Amino acid sequence: MGALRSRDHARSRALVFARVLDRTMRRIVLRIGDYVFVTRPLLLIPAWSFYLLGASAGRDHAAAAPPAFYYGFLCLTAILVTAYLLNQIFDRESDRRNDKGHFLTRGIFKVRTVVLMAAASFLCASYLFRSAGETQRMPLVAALVLSLAYSLPPLRLVARPVFDLLANAVGYAGVAFAAGYTAWGASSADAAARSIPYVLLVGATFLHTTILDANGDAEAGKITTTVAIGVARSAALSGVLAALGWVWSLAVSLPVHGDWVTVVLLTLALVVFAAAAVRIARRPAAATAISSNAVQGAVAVVSVPAAIAWPWYVPLVVPIVVLSRFYYRARFGINYPGPSDRQRSGVSGSAPPPR
Repeated sequence: MGALRSRDHARSRALVFARVLDRTMRRIVLRIGDYVFVTRPLLLIPAWSFYLLGASAGRDHAAAAPPAFYYGFLCLTAILVTAYLLNQIFDRESDRRNDKGHFLTRGIFKVRTVVLMAAASFLCASYLFRSAGETQRMPLVAALVLSLAYSLPPLRLVARPVFDLLANAVGYAGVAFAAGYTAWGASSADAAARSIPYVLLVGATFLHTTILDANGDAEAGKITTTVAIGVARSAALSGVLAALGWVWSLAVSLPVHGDWVTVVLLTLALVVFAAAAVRIARRPAAATAISSNAVQGAVAVVSVPAAIAWPWYVPLVVPIVVLSRFYYRARFGINYPGPSDRQRSGVSGSAPPPR
């Protein structure tokens, strides 16, 4: 009888130990995830894709990728991570109202920690910049300047209608594309001309990201383009920008550069954004879900050809997307990417006036 009790007691202690170990391992894994996902790796994917599309357009197919191609890729990544970290600091109020930016709004990290991480990322970017190609340096500097001007006062372009749209479109598409295009030594001027349809595409995409945050931004006094003109007009403008990009691809990209890739991408993007504009006009209450799908569709449209041209991109991006889903569900109980409950319930056909 005593032996039986002893075995039951040992089994009970083993179960308790297993539970404690399981909780401890879960906390360790989630804490590691905190330091990874506070850098917002999902937001890097569009910029990476445009960098690779630019590299595909500007590369010498007879030569292997030069070291500058990889250093430029890593430098752009470090610049954007710096910007994303700083953006979370200055957007705390609007993020809280939109139920996003959870790392600071839910106390996962202190502001001081995020500042130190941003400083470390900036130092990495500075070191990598020295090894980037000479012709890459102008677009990389432009990426840094735009990224800081976008989030930081006194300019804080993210809260200035039209300027937020221009900064995002030029920074994500034009500058990222140019950084990749110039890795083989091509000129920034050529890169700028070839990136125009992509700039218009990103402008169309950006407007839908601001539709997701329209009510929370307005409540926080953050005047984005969508807050200024309303959700329905913003969706319509997105469709117009996509149409302009499509026209440019047919009128310039194809006959001048023989660029079928851009034509196909802009055609698909036009379908996505035109459909989104029509659906939002008909069902304004569903604007957040429609905009979220449009944004994810646009990211997929530019990521697939980048992955086809650079197969190593697939094992980089797929784990980020999959692990993001698991991490955000385990840590915050939400499905990400996708609209938050606050976003889903708060947006209608027009944004409320700012307080």
